[in-house]
Amino acid sequence: MRPGILLIRPDQHSDPLELALRDLGYPVYQQAVMDILPLPAAAESVKTWCHTSWHGVIVISPNAARIFAKQLDKQKETWPQAENYYTVGSGTCEVLMPLCQKPITYPAAGYTSEHLLALPELAELKEQKWLIITGKNGRQLLADTLSERGAQVTIAEVYERRPNVDDLPKAEPLWQENVEYIVVSSVEQLRLFFENISDATKVWAQGVHWVVPRGRIGKQLTEFGVPSKQIHGAENATPAALTHTLQLIRESQAMSASTSDKKTDENASAAKASAASTSGNENSSSKPPKPKPTAKPKRGWFGNFLIFILLLSVLVLTAGGYWLWQQQQALANETASQLTSIQERLTQAEQNEPAAGLSSAQQTRVQQELAAMREEIQQQLDRQFANERQARERGLQRLDNLRQDSIASLQTATDQNARQITQVNEALRASNARQSSHWHLLEAFDLVGAAIQRLNFEYNRTAALQLLRQAEALLSDSNAEAYQQIIRQMQRDIEMIEALPQVNTQEIGLRLQRMQPSVRNLPISPDFSVATDDEEQAISSDMSNWRENITQAWESFSSDLIKVQRHDGVPMRLDNDQRALITSRIELQLQIAQQAAMNYHGDYYRNTIDEALYYIDSFFDLQNREVIQLKAELTALRELPIEPEYPTGLLTHAMLRDRVDSIRNSGNGE
Repeated sequence: MRPGILLIRPDQHSDPLELALRDLGYPVYQQAVMDILPLPAAAESVKTWCHTSWHGVIVISPNAARIFAKQLDKQKETWPQAENYYTVGSGTCEVLMPLCQKPITYPAAGYTSEHLLALPELAELKEQKWLIITGKNGRQLLADTLSERGAQVTIAEVYERRPNVDDLPKAEPLWQENVEYIVVSSVEQLRLFFENISDATKVWAQGVHWVVPRGRIGKQLTEFGVPSKQIHGAENATPAALTHTLQLIRESQAMSASTSDKKTDENASAAKASAASTSGNENSSSKPPKPKPTAKPKRGWFGNFLIFILLLSVLVLTAGGYWLWQQQQALANETASQLTSIQERLTQAEQNEPAAGLSSAQQTRVQQELAAMREEIQQQLDRQFANERQARERGLQRLDNLRQDSIASLQTATDQNARQITQVNEALRASNARQSSHWHLLEAFDLVGAAIQRLNFEYNRTAALQLLRQAEALLSDSNAEAYQQIIRQMQRDIEMIEALPQVNTQEIGLRLQRMQPSVRNLPISPDFSVATDDEEQAISSDMSNWRENITQAWESFSSDLIKVQRHDGVPMRLDNDQRALITSRIELQLQIAQQAAMNYHGDYYRNTIDEALYYIDSFFDLQNREVIQLKAELTALRELPIEPEYPTGLLTHAMLRDRVDSIRNSGNGE
């Protein structure tokens, strides 16, 4: 499992940095050394801030954006009007953009106040009005610099930072045991941390790796005694930059460890080669070759190791016995050859002596020399036999030592394998015990996962909140003290989900259903109404009116005989069938919009309502009161949000996932 990370950061809903670290697989231990508390703002002040025309508005932090937005919602105010909004970094911009719906500028070169002041549009600010939304007792660099450049600066302090260091002593042992990296992005929080930890923890903190934004925090760490090699500066304070720097540290450590292992292997190989060369020089002086030592057994693969040891022992014993047999045979042959040569020389000497006419004194001297030669040869043979016997004994002793070493290595490997089996059995029993004792944690993890699915796939906020409350009650009843941090984060997630706006699609569907019958009674536009012919004059039955009757009959015949119709894309007149087709088309669009609303399909919902409005504008009387009322109601329904903006993940789920992985893999229970 990866080493732990201590995140010095105030508690907040779904912290993106903590989520990013947990997604990379790091166990995160979050420690808040200060609390962010909203400051009550007077209604007159908020009204002044919102109704003044500003040249620029600067929002310092994500907390300032969120808290200011809540104050505006409480007092039913909108965001201040300004030529442009500014933030120090991209993180604040991401939070501010959906809240204020304004164009936002931040310095791309670096996410600091100094980089923001370096923007060209902030160089000359004479007689301009600027608003800074910040926290109480924050840095005065922006306000002072803008004032020096001629701006009238108003500071809106919307929150305050209150130290919270009571929990530090309890958490220090946990950090020293599990944490290898510390991430902090605020100088003020860093000072609170170092000023309130024990001396032993300060020594530990000076030896771990620190991941911080470049600039003032690194200098402050140096003043606290942290070596510069332990300080790693990120480009800025965004989660992406901090996690990227952490990954680079991990890769660098892995490469260093690989290089160190390679050097160790090379040194070991050189030492073995030197030892082999020295042994070869010693054995070349008339000593038998030293048997090859057995290989160091590898952990695991017990069967292969046992076979290897047995084969090596048999081969060494066979080679040693064969070598001794060859030495003995060579020694016996050499001794027999020397004795045969000496016997031949003696026989030849005895045969040659009478022929040479030697005196008795000379024969005696020759016999003495021969006796001395025999004795010398016998002594030489005795010494050689003694040396060979000692060499044979040494060889046998080496073989016996090798056999004993092989047996000892085999016994050691057997004992080690037995210990490993015992440890595995104990770990298995402990794991089973932990699984049985932590069933409530696993069940809570499943409940939170089901709550996320209810939010993202069914948009059922009520069911999701019910599942989260069940998980909270389960952890609280089992061991509230051990899961205090998870329970606290779960409560924050519940509050966050409760604060989200709820979309009542049932009401929208019912309103669309009630509107469908009213479409049939809407009056058609006069441009498309069928004109009623003038009432035909009745033909008189009086014979005296025969001239008028002939004239009327001819006019009727000629009008029926020749008709001229004009088509400009749409019929100039709509008959009953065409009108029924248009009204049924509008009713169908309203039905589709009703189904889209019930299934939270925002695009389908808006497109179908737009098509219904198009038909109403094209074919119906827009001056009629019923048409105006129906059109206004459809327009209002179209603007209602259909797709709830629910979170795709919860920080509680990530924290439970880390705890469950720790139980299943590393065996660290509570």
